[in-house]
Amino acid sequence: MSEQHLVFVYGTLRKGYKNHHLMAGARDLGPARSLESYALFLDDYPYLVKTQAVAPVVGELYAVDEAGLARLDQLEEHPNWYCRERITVLDQAGRRREAWVYFFPRPQGRLLASGDLREAGDY
Repeated sequence: MSEQHLVFVYGTLRKGYKNHHLMAGARDLGPARSLESYALFLDDYPYLVKTQAVAPVVGELYAVDEAGLARLDQLEEHPNWYCRERITVLDQAGRRREAWVYFFPRPQGRLLASGDLREAGDY
């Protein structure tokens, strides 16, 4: 059995967005939010920036295998575009979980002050 990795998704990998199909085979662990505050920006894509503390970020938590994590790394062009790092998230039951997330190195686009991509409407 392949090792499982927890991944917190906040953008186009969430349900209802264009890259969610890449989560096929992942175990959906439900809604989650970051424990710490970060800045979520939207331009051509959502960009999560750790250098600004604006709000906890809203997203979803998944368990992926090695192949799934490699697929996500390829999409996010880790480590050359986005950088995958571990953060603490709160799952839907309020438990702290350590999960991978993809950060962007600099602010870009419009700030989503709520920390939730759904603020952008039909992005």
